[in-house]
Amino acid sequence: TIKVGGLAPLSSPGAYQQGKELVLGLQWAVDDFNAAGGLDGKLVELIVEDTQGKPPVGATAAEKLITSDGVVGLAGEYHSSVCTAEIEVAKQHGKPFVIASCWSDSLTEAGYAEVFRTSVYSSKLAENMVGLAADAGLKKIAAIVEDSDYGVGIAKNIEGAITKLGADIDFSYEVVEKTGKDFVPVLLKYKTQVKPEMIISAVTQPGGFLVLKQAHEIGFAPSADALFLDATCTSQNDKVFWEAVKDAGKNVLLSCPFSPSVKLTPLGESIKERYIKEFDREPNYVVLQGYDSMQALLEGMKAAGSTDGPKIVEALKTLAFDGSRGPVKFETGPGVWTQQWKDVPTFIF
Repeated sequence: TIKVGGLAPLSSPGAYQQGKELVLGLQWAVDDFNAAGGLDGKLVELIVEDTQGKPPVGATAAEKLITSDGVVGLAGEYHSSVCTAEIEVAKQHGKPFVIASCWSDSLTEAGYAEVFRTSVYSSKLAENMVGLAADAGLKKIAAIVEDSDYGVGIAKNIEGAITKLGADIDFSYEVVEKTGKDFVPVLLKYKTQVKPEMIISAVTQPGGFLVLKQAHEIGFAPSADALFLDATCTSQNDKVFWEAVKDAGKNVLLSCPFSPSVKLTPLGESIKERYIKEFDREPNYVVLQGYDSMQALLEGMKAAGSTDGPKIVEALKTLAFDGSRGPVKFETGPGVWTQQWKDVPTFIF
């Protein structure tokens, strides 16, 4: 068999709920590839490592997959800070790494030949959020962001988007610990002093759920005076979301790489039907992003006709295929568009 590596947070303090969905997408892509005959009759085996949302653990996991398990390439991951550590390992060993759901611009801005991304990226999300606020005539927005590359990156990208779009918006943000439990002091400051018309939360779960619950409990947001926008989109896992936040979830806006109301590609629709049949609910974006990242790696391997890392990397650079959410190809740059799926869809609903 041919071994490929999967990276995902499957235990605390990582976003383990999303990690499980991510691995499901990775595995389904491998299953479909094998069902179609594999590579020259050889089947693919997925080996998954739990990265726990910790950069050192992610780096160790990537190293193990490459040096001990002998994988031909890597796909997956959810936390940008963990991805930042993992791309260094992929670069060192010359192995392709297709990022599934790490959004920080810095990952592709690094310009590493081995690193590709099929997920959305922070600056694109930021422009969508600022565009929404400007179109709605909002003049003051604020964000509460986690202390990670993802969280701080979103805040910086919102600042950049306001400048780029020439939006007349006053923006401020507070950085909090991702693993924090009490966000009320920051939220009370926003409610009584800053008084934004929209609050953006860029805190991954479970912390993000606490931000929303506490904003609701103090009568701040979502409300007629202050919109609440979840920039992580983890609220899209409806079963987990409603169990965690209950009435606080009403009228929450989501910034997501997938909307249930949008028609997917034929492949995406088949994944959606498969997911509904197995779990009796709509899939969220993480499953699709996991699938697309692994599909890219496997299609790159197939195009190269080889399991050699550098050859797969070269094949990925010119690869074009139909993913679950649209036709995928990787740009040559500049900056954040370096080996990034530039036209990856994203929505606010």
